[in-house]
Amino acid sequence: MLETIILCTIFGVFVLVAYTLGLRNGQKLSNNKEITMPELNPVKAIQNEIEIHEEKKKQEQVDIMMANIDNYDGTSIGQQNIPN
Repeated sequence: MLETIILCTIFGVFVLVAYTLGLRNGQKLSNNKEITMPELNPVKAIQNEIEIHEEKKKQEQVDIMMANIDNYDGTSIGQQNIPN
């Protein structure tokens, strides 16, 4: 009895996952977007996230440097510290 309930619950979850994936892919097809498979290798996925984070950090540093150049008036007033 308990096994039947557990199997029905697991099967229901699989049905919901398949339904949501189908909806998402259907929306992409109707909007002429490319359908791609998610990254299955967790190491590559984490490396990609680290690279994105580092790029954002470098861009933030460049933005602060440019703002410091724009705000420079011969003194340190209005200057921001550049994070490491």
